[in-house]
Amino acid sequence: MRYNINGRLIYDATDGTLILPGSDEADSQLSITASALLWFFLRHPEIVSRDEVLKKVWDDNGLTSSNSNLNQYLSMLRKTFRHYEIDNIIVTVSRGLLQLNPEITVHPLDAPVPPEPQVEPPPSSPSEELDAESPATRQSPKPTRHARGTCWYIAGVCLLTIALLLVLFSFFGSSESRPITLTQMTHSQCELLASDEMLRSVAGTAYGKNFDAVRQRLKLECKPGERFVFFYGDRLETNGLGRVFLAHCAMHEDNPFSYCDNYFYYSWKPQ
Repeated sequence: MRYNINGRLIYDATDGTLILPGSDEADSQLSITASALLWFFLRHPEIVSRDEVLKKVWDDNGLTSSNSNLNQYLSMLRKTFRHYEIDNIIVTVSRGLLQLNPEITVHPLDAPVPPEPQVEPPPSSPSEELDAESPATRQSPKPTRHARGTCWYIAGVCLLTIALLLVLFSFFGSSESRPITLTQMTHSQCELLASDEMLRSVAGTAYGKNFDAVRQRLKLECKPGERFVFFYGDRLETNGLGRVFLAHCAMHEDNPFSYCDNYFYYSWKPQ
């Protein structure tokens, strides 16, 4: 299902992409949870309680709900849509109540699929009715759109979890778990964090140069309130190959890592 929001943006609920009108390519993409939260408000534009939002978006999908999580993703949605000159996509009506901003116009672009007409069967004899009720011939109802959407949502969460576990196992695959100490570095206008082990294995100038090469290839900019965590394998310095991990994180209130976009490459080769 796609929605035209305020005439400035097209939101595709299928994959959470945001597309500019007149363009065929996605301009950005919401995370799975942020997309589920926005889709809920688009389908329920009336005033709703925070408890109902937590139940429908988190609890009903097997996730752990909390007001902190809700505040985090509300802030994320507002920040994303503010980038497209759409302020306060979701407003707080009063304590404990939320609503899709009524001043924002939303137009569905995909017509809903009409339900199949129900054909009334002709009168039948009692024996035929018994045969129709037998388990061997009874057809199970087709899964609803909501059920299919929930399955895709759960599958996406599982894939994301597996990807994060692979990253962790790749970099921290030792049998003994050890805490990682991050050291803040002064690098141009970027707030860059590196582990002590990383800094001991490479020269500071080479580390900063490789960070700039990866960041610029990914077209990431340094902005206030954002920070980067950067790791790579030794092979990046010797023959241009190596495992690379870059986390682009945003700070929210007292949480220095409110949410992060993670990039992992098993074999990175600079251009």
